[in-house]
Amino acid sequence: MVDPVNPCLVLFIRRENIVQDTINQLQKQGCADFKKPLKVVILGEEALDGGGVRKVMFYNEEAVDEGGVRKEFFMLLLREILDPKFGMFKYYEESRLLWFSDQILDEDTTMFHLIGLVCGLAIYNATIIDLHFPQALFKKLLKREVTLDDLTDLDPSLGRSLKQLQEFEDGAVEETFGLTFQISRLYFDEVKSHDLVPNGANIPVTNDNRKEYVSAYIDFIFNRSVEQQFNAFSEGFHRVCGGTVLELFHPQELQAMVVGNENYDWEELEKNAQYKGEYEGGRHKTITFFWEVFRELNLEQKKKFLLFLTGSDRIPILGMKAVKIYIQPVGGGEDYLPVGHTCFNLLDLPKYNTKEKLREKLLIAIEHTTGFGLV
Repeated sequence: MVDPVNPCLVLFIRRENIVQDTINQLQKQGCADFKKPLKVVILGEEALDGGGVRKVMFYNEEAVDEGGVRKEFFMLLLREILDPKFGMFKYYEESRLLWFSDQILDEDTTMFHLIGLVCGLAIYNATIIDLHFPQALFKKLLKREVTLDDLTDLDPSLGRSLKQLQEFEDGAVEETFGLTFQISRLYFDEVKSHDLVPNGANIPVTNDNRKEYVSAYIDFIFNRSVEQQFNAFSEGFHRVCGGTVLELFHPQELQAMVVGNENYDWEELEKNAQYKGEYEGGRHKTITFFWEVFRELNLEQKKKFLLFLTGSDRIPILGMKAVKIYIQPVGGGEDYLPVGHTCFNLLDLPKYNTKEKLREKLLIAIEHTTGFGLV
């Protein structure tokens, strides 16, 4: 039940202090508050008026906003938290995925708890966030068992090596691989050893126990080595999304609620588009050129356009009908590139005189986007 006095969870955030402001305010909230609609007010710079009184300028949501300020808040917060300077997560280059770092120097898990809260809030507020975690995360949140396939998803090379070990049939595993139940990992340029089982350094991996070795390796990566970090994340997530209803989800469904899916319906995107100013009604020749060019793009180019305009190349679990884009004309002539305002799904589209010019400029714009570029 929503409190009629405070129907929204309102956060007042300064851009330059977004992480600490968020932590300070969320720590004061109860579980019921997290289930209210989230409204974010981003505070601007302070200025003195003529009487010497300090005034604070607020950046409020526009009337046409599709959750723009809230969306910007999630973008800015996650960009800051996931910054390598915090060392909270390890990036796997081969898969381009993140996993909890087992090398954290500070035992304070507040930040992991915060990210869990953020994921839960994103679900409750139907906001896709750019969180590149493997499906194993969502399996663990649902208390499902992680497998070798999950490890291969995160670290393809390691996964293939362990699968090769499991399927090896050309002789004795002990002589061929020379492994024990102890593994070595790099920590800040220093190699450290970990026993996968007690006295692991003295237990060779053999044909008979290799499956136990693979299981112990998977357990170390996904559970033992990051137990403290994951538990804090899970506690934060379940403060928002806990309950028996969560148990009805499959891991891939829960993942789609957080990071979206790829069930594209481009005709729906075109049908739901809205136009401003001179483009209102959608009959301007530049709009006609735009959709003709868009339909001719291949799938990867269309996904890049989605990334360019919305900050993500994935769509909400409700489908493309939940993605509403706005297109408005801008001055400057046809030498200018289109500009995507990711917080508002708003496209600034110059009035190009030819379809060819529009295609040229649009492709340049979408090929140089990095995602979550705030304009």
